[in-house]
Amino acid sequence: MGVGVKLAMGAAGIYGAFMYYGLLQEDVLTFRAEDGGQFDQVWMLQAFEAAANAILGAVGLALMGSTGSLPLGMFATTGLSQVSAKALTSLALAQGVSFPVMTLAKSAKMVPVMAGSLIM
Repeated sequence: MGVGVKLAMGAAGIYGAFMYYGLLQEDVLTFRAEDGGQFDQVWMLQAFEAAANAILGAVGLALMGSTGSLPLGMFATTGLSQVSAKALTSLALAQGVSFPVMTLAKSAKMVPVMAGSLIM
């Protein structure tokens, strides 16, 4: 199997898993019970997900060891922006924005960058 095919299969797997995750999350956040109740603990869901990520990271660190002197400040900045983006995404889903629409909107942020690279 060629490198291009492996790359395409890997990318398709990542995007497929991402879309499936988003659709499941949308189902959780838009669920309505028979009595009209709905899930409104978006921040708790975010905290559970962050805790799971931290636990998985700790297991990886224990198994693989440290990677040396990395710029931890930069990792903290990107991590904070990722957690904030995830929280805002969950809040938008809870307010009724569909996951596919949100994904398209997030993907569109690259259009000005690509247009600028063609102009310059």
